Amino acid sequence: MTYEVLAKRENEPTFTTFTAKPMTGHIGAYIEGLDLSKDLDDKTIKEISQAWVHYQVLFFRGQTLTPDDHVRVAKYFGEPQGGGSIPRLESHPDIKKQEYTMQNQVSGDVNMHADDTFVEIPSKGSLLYGIEMPDAGGDTMWINCEAAYYALSEPMRNMLDGLKAIHDLSANFGKLAPGMEDPKMKVRIHEHYPPVEHPIVRTHPETGRKSLFVNEMVTSQIVGMAEDESQVILKFLFDHLKKPMFACRLHWENGTLAMWDNRSTQHVVVPDFQPCYRLNHRIALCDTERPV
Repeated sequence: MTYEVLAKRENEPTFTTFTAKPMTGHIGAYIEGLDLSKDLDDKTIKEISQAWVHYQVLFFRGQTLTPDDHVRVAKYFGEPQGGGSIPRLESHPDIKKQEYTMQNQVSGDVNMHADDTFVEIPSKGSLLYGIEMPDAGGDTMWINCEAAYYALSEPMRNMLDGLKAIHDLSANFGKLAPGMEDPKMKVRIHEHYPPVEHPIVRTHPETGRKSLFVNEMVTSQIVGMAEDESQVILKFLFDHLKKPMFACRLHWENGTLAMWDNRSTQHVVVPDFQPCYRLNHRIALCDTERPV
């Protein structure tokens, strides 16, 4: 089957405070002409918000941001999210320290995922800043889950609309090694993060567009389906989402800020850079309502 994906987005916006250069035909844009270390006025914030929803992932190259700057920029677009297991800066607890060394392997991030879908209200989005990036490797990929949904056939979309799936962090975590489960760890994860149900197709609260909302990291079962039926459909959707035509890929440089909409995208880090060191600072933004 041939999947049709329109290269030109509908209602392409124009901006007066910066230049937006699309990265691919339908996801991602480089934002040029802004210095995020300086305060932004209301018009600029409004236009960045419009670009964020439209392009889903924005990239700001050549920025020099202190932790204070990073927090200030994030708060233009939402409330920083607390909690979680990722280490945080002592001086700035809103900032997660994502550090990869030979002792701290990439682990679970090698699966395509949206953040925090194993809780009732996943994050709205994130702002990830490159502090010390490898010269080669360690790219991040994002996929447009809206384009992936609308590329499905009408009968498939009709079947998926209204269905729910279980998101269970313990399904793929709590392992000593691939194929070797740690029962005690799985129980701890299950108790701390009980499985939740989300729609397989969610609607973006700002645009009204639909997107696929299942990911191979934590989506374990379609509600109301037999196990074999569920696994066939989920595998198809996971494979479909990973088609290159839905993706963009960023090669990091020190001073790059990436800002993505977690409601309509998924992402994955490419684990091809170790033993090189990689350090990012990330601020996740709270959402206020469950996916619908």
